[in-house]
Amino acid sequence: MTVKISIYDFFANTIPGAFYLTTIAYVCSSFGLIAIDFQALSGFSLIQALVIAVAAYILGIIIDPIAGLWYRLFKPKNISSVVLEEFRSSHSNLCLKFQDKDWPVLLAYLRRVNAGAVDNIERFNATNIMMRNISFDFAILSLVEVIQFFRTASLWHLVLGLALIAASVISIQRAVKFARWFYLANYEAVLAQGLESSDLLTRESEKSTTPRGTEGSIKN
Repeated sequence: MTVKISIYDFFANTIPGAFYLTTIAYVCSSFGLIAIDFQALSGFSLIQALVIAVAAYILGIIIDPIAGLWYRLFKPKNISSVVLEEFRSSHSNLCLKFQDKDWPVLLAYLRRVNAGAVDNIERFNATNIMMRNISFDFAILSLVEVIQFFRTASLWHLVLGLALIAASVISIQRAVKFARWFYLANYEAVLAQGLESSDLLTRESEKSTTPRGTEGSIKN
């Protein structure tokens, strides 16, 4: 039996899961729950590395719904609809027959006719998931550092906590941007799939016979 791990799984689940595992270890070490031997960590065998990777993958899947709640605090409402309206405004000469809620169907259609395009589109979504989880992880770490500041009165923990809050906000903003790119790339790919070369090019001889005001129009 072969197990296929895609780039999507790696970025959307494994990398965030690795961040969460590191955060758990750091929190437990900071509060004296466990002692970490960093020299022992450098000597992982291949089997141990695979076990950690699997644990990171599973943890990433488990915590992602919670990170999704954090993401909703920053994500614009109806972002797929907003992106589609902007897309309509940019292509006002076209009559689009799909709605923003149809994006899964559009993606399924593209997967059938052009799997390569779907890989590029899903890369945006995978990065969105990764960034929102990293943002959530930074938010957790910032809270830990603030608690450590009150426990130890060390200014270093407060500075680090503020830096992590800033990193969390920047990460969630990037997640929103990748979400916008995901929907936009979906709509653009569907539009491009229906175009022909004649929709994009006009010969000089054809321009003289083309009625004024119709040059460069794209057929529905």
